[in-house]
Amino acid sequence: MFAVYYRPDLKGAAEELKRRLGAVDLSCDEEFSHVFILGGDGTLLYAIREFPCVLDAVVVHLGMGSVNFYRSASPGTPLDEIVGSIASGNYRVVELPTLACGECTALNEVLIHRTEPGRPLRFRLVTDEGELAGRADGVIVSTPQGALGYAVSALGPAVDYRADVIVVSFAAPFTLYLRPLVLASDSVVVETADSSVLVCDGRVAGSGTRFEVRRGSRRLRLAVVGRLRYLDRVLERLKSL
Repeated sequence: MFAVYYRPDLKGAAEELKRRLGAVDLSCDEEFSHVFILGGDGTLLYAIREFPCVLDAVVVHLGMGSVNFYRSASPGTPLDEIVGSIASGNYRVVELPTLACGECTALNEVLIHRTEPGRPLRFRLVTDEGELAGRADGVIVSTPQGALGYAVSALGPAVDYRADVIVVSFAAPFTLYLRPLVLASDSVVVETADSSVLVCDGRVAGSGTRFEVRRGSRRLRLAVVGRLRYLDRVLERLKSL
């Protein structure tokens, strides 16, 4: 059974897709084999946040937004071709990792920053391989593919989505030895000297002084029509900044 989640201004296209596929609006009251996303990456992130069951289905991202890193097909692929490939089973599924922190499930990253702006965040980062302390405007913990999100502004690395790692970057580091880290750890703990805010894929998700960010147990299962060409997506993303 197919479900559709769409940006409000794409309601007309969503209704047409529902008629064509016999699909319905997304709800976690039912089980779906596929969820079609009409919008961009922001629409996908919102769907995951509001409807966690999205991660139980195969996601078909139709690439109809301003940022479409997670699209299911190459730019310019006709919508009819994408839908037809999904309906006929002519696609493959790529699994992309998530991060978990409390109730937060992040596809891209979590950010930790001071509750009160104007002063650097004093923090300690603890992993199974050691720890470090420092000051920065924020600590960004990313998935491999999410390192191309907010972490890019902190000169974080571009990482292959197949790497089994956690990426840690620092926003405006005041401590000059802080550099982006690519860690094979299962989790990282960020302890802060003052009350801090947890931001999960762009939305506030909690506060406190200790945050354990773990590799998520759930993954985004993304339908891909044709070749993924991940490096092309990386370069496209970097050139768009």
